[in-house]
Amino acid sequence: MRRWGIRKKVLVVTLVPTLLTTLMLGLFFTYSWVNNIENLLQDRGESLSRQLSAGSEYGLFTANRSLLSSLSNALLEEQDVRSITFFDSEHNRLLHTGPGSSDDVETQALNGEEAKRISRPDSTVFVTPVYLQDLMIENMLDPDARQGVANGKEPIGWVTVEMSHVRTEKETYKALLISLLLVLGGVILSLAIAMRLSRAFTDPVFELNEAVARLKEGKLDTRVYTGAGPEFEQLESGLNAMAGELSKAQAEMQQNIDQATEDLRETLETIEIQNIELDLARKEALEASRIKSEFLANMSHEIRTPLNGIIGFTELLLKSPLPRQQRDHLSTIRKSSEILLTIINDILDFSKIEAGKLILDRIPFQLRDIVEEVMVMLAPAAHSKNLDLVPLVYNDVPDNIMGDPLRVKQVITNLVNNAIKFTQTGEVVLRASLEEEDKESNRITLRLSITDSGVGLSRAQQQSLFNAFSQADASTARQYGGTGLGLAISKRLVEEMGGKIGLESELGKGSTFWFTLTSELSSTGEANSPKDALRGERVIYLEQQKTTGLAVEHMLREWGMTVDRVAAPGAMQEQVEEAQSQQSGYAVAILGISRHLLNSSQYCSLVRTLELDRDCRTLLLTPTLETHDTPLSGLASGHLTKPVCRDSLYEELLLLVHGISSQQQHLPELSTEQSKAQYSGRAPRVLAVDDNDANLKLVLTLLNDCRIDAEGASSGFEALSKARQKPFDLVFMDLQMPGMDGVETTERLRGLDGNGHHTPVIALTAHALSEEQDRLLRQGFDGYLAKPISNNQLRSIIYDYTGFNCDAGVDGGRLPVPEVRDTRQALRPSTRKKQPDCVSVAESIQLAAGKADLAEELFSMLIEQIHTDLNRVQKHWESGDREALLECVHKLHGATRYCGVPELRSVANQLETALKCAAPDTEYQKDQLLIAMERLQAWSEQTDWQQLFRQQNQQAAVD
Repeated sequence: MRRWGIRKKVLVVTLVPTLLTTLMLGLFFTYSWVNNIENLLQDRGESLSRQLSAGSEYGLFTANRSLLSSLSNALLEEQDVRSITFFDSEHNRLLHTGPGSSDDVETQALNGEEAKRISRPDSTVFVTPVYLQDLMIENMLDPDARQGVANGKEPIGWVTVEMSHVRTEKETYKALLISLLLVLGGVILSLAIAMRLSRAFTDPVFELNEAVARLKEGKLDTRVYTGAGPEFEQLESGLNAMAGELSKAQAEMQQNIDQATEDLRETLETIEIQNIELDLARKEALEASRIKSEFLANMSHEIRTPLNGIIGFTELLLKSPLPRQQRDHLSTIRKSSEILLTIINDILDFSKIEAGKLILDRIPFQLRDIVEEVMVMLAPAAHSKNLDLVPLVYNDVPDNIMGDPLRVKQVITNLVNNAIKFTQTGEVVLRASLEEEDKESNRITLRLSITDSGVGLSRAQQQSLFNAFSQADASTARQYGGTGLGLAISKRLVEEMGGKIGLESELGKGSTFWFTLTSELSSTGEANSPKDALRGERVIYLEQQKTTGLAVEHMLREWGMTVDRVAAPGAMQEQVEEAQSQQSGYAVAILGISRHLLNSSQYCSLVRTLELDRDCRTLLLTPTLETHDTPLSGLASGHLTKPVCRDSLYEELLLLVHGISSQQQHLPELSTEQSKAQYSGRAPRVLAVDDNDANLKLVLTLLNDCRIDAEGASSGFEALSKARQKPFDLVFMDLQMPGMDGVETTERLRGLDGNGHHTPVIALTAHALSEEQDRLLRQGFDGYLAKPISNNQLRSIIYDYTGFNCDAGVDGGRLPVPEVRDTRQALRPSTRKKQPDCVSVAESIQLAAGKADLAEELFSMLIEQIHTDLNRVQKHWESGDREALLECVHKLHGATRYCGVPELRSVANQLETALKCAAPDTEYQKDQLLIAMERLQAWSEQTDWQQLFRQQNQQAAVD
């Protein structure tokens, strides 16, 4: 009601009470009137029926129809009486007078001893029983006595009187009409009074509103006179006085405006002069910024050019055989050059951020792949310090997100690298968790934290740590190097991506650097295939490093595997034996080994026992090593390096458990020219152009290592001369050269292309500005290769543009490539049940009548026979020659009877029986025989069994 007008409020206040009162009175009187009419009809009906019952007593008793007819005809003269009916004591109708029929009177209504009333839509029937009265004088004078006599007897009949509702309904309608007319009259009268009052009150208000509106429009000469009474006179006088004051104020304000306009004109002239000066200053600042960028580009080129030669030739020298001292010196030179290159990259990144030229990509990427790449890249540095490097990405963290993967990787790398640098012992743990999720906008907020057990930071160091060129230890004698730009760059990158960065640290107790990443979920990313092939498998796990064990167990349980953790090698061996004795052995035994346990005889014995005696596949998890030739790696079925990647662990477990691989390796598709170059065996013709002799020599040397006979040119003119003589499949072009630079040389090379031949030109430059690559592509270059040149990048460029595989047949100069297991030969799954021993030396000597020498000779003969029989069994089975197969198995079974090989003897006996009986499980028994023969071969190859027989012989001699 606050938004209602005055007129509406007056109408509501006036009409609502009157209307409610009128309606309530009309309803009350109408209800009373109608109720009285109905009661009157009922009373008359009951009275007439009682009178007729008393008058018809003799007629019913004597069944005198004429008497009853006269009574009914007399009663029909009464108003509202429609019909009269008489019934005898047997419920038979004696007489009916009036319209209608009395057959519809229910028999139950005639059974009672009291008067009843039956309501119908258009009438009401009153049923009254008739009793034979005692004619004694005293009873006739006493009504109560008459009633008592009647109650003690059965009725001699019944009388029904039907009363019509026609007159009653007319009276009811008449009452309703009168009430409605009275209500309408009251409402109309109230409305007229309300309208009169509202006009008397609202018309002056409307006049005042119109006057205010005219004043608002600027008509200050407006005056108002309503003549509505003393209540409005004071308001009118106040409004008129206000209008006069506003008129005076307007005149004064106009004078002030004229004066302010004059002052403003003078001020604008002064500002215009200042703007001219600021424009000149801005042009000078832009020119200074351009000079700074050009200086950075030139300095980058000048510094990277010698670095290219230093790093390149250092790597070439490290590939050649050198004395240890010289190799150490070269490694120091390479590390120092890489540190210098890192400093240059930090300065250039910081310069781009300060200049506002940092452009972030927005593409879908997988966070877990980024984290694993950083962990694998930094693992050697961590493991060289005996640090445990662990990634923990929780299950609720989505994988496909939108953002700049290169910058996210840069931030993670910087923080993890700092943690490794400032941690001497303990661990470095990266955790990724989901902090916030908005399903409506499809946005998430991730929190990534890097926790170390290093030196920690004081409060003063924490306050200035994210500032540029600031370090925790800024003294000249500091232990750790660096420019102090890494954290400042990381902070700016995180803020540019819409996140926050911070740290929590305590001096001497380590630090936790964290940052948040707000992004949208990617709907275009490929969904990872579900890893359900290992669900339900049992794994036993021994890990010395607690956090690594937690991460690996987390992944295994996510794949639906059951993981049992043990704390010692002895406990693992006992638990595996107990599980096999219960016919529920483990699918794989995983052993996490630290660096100091790589040559442990206890772990070697454990792996040998599990693999040979228990027939349980083992998987080693070791830190990154310079070489994988350790005793443990030769015994175990699988070997992975820490930190463990999800896909590699899943692939290795899939191979160990089921002997299969979930992915097929496909070579990338090549164009027609690339395919010809690759499959024809011809190396591509490559031209390298560089004005620096050292860099040119380095590129040519790297190309020669790739089995490519490349040609070099020290200027653009020489490059054009050689290109005119013969076409090249690929050209590496330096940009900054005297005379004709790389851009002009490329333009002229494009003029030599024809007949569908396009020569790919790759730019070699040390520039590192963000817009450099796009500008080069617009100038006609096909690719971009920044100095210093990486050997792997060079090989990748050659393969992408020519299809020539530089790694085929080349061993030198390549970085270690993870071994790809041959998945065509499936490993045998672990034995889940308890089985006989593979070899029993004591039983062999016992079968040889206690002669160890004879037992050793018989066992040697069996081992020599195993290799031949293994091939024969497979050959006879594939050819379907069951007779030859039975003969071969029979001979093998006979040989096992004289040697302590319980497992092979048992399966040979079962297969021989199955072949003779043509059992349906013959193929299964054949596979078991092959498995037992392979186990016996492996045991003999990895065990010094001759020494075991001799020890048994010596022990028997002593006894």
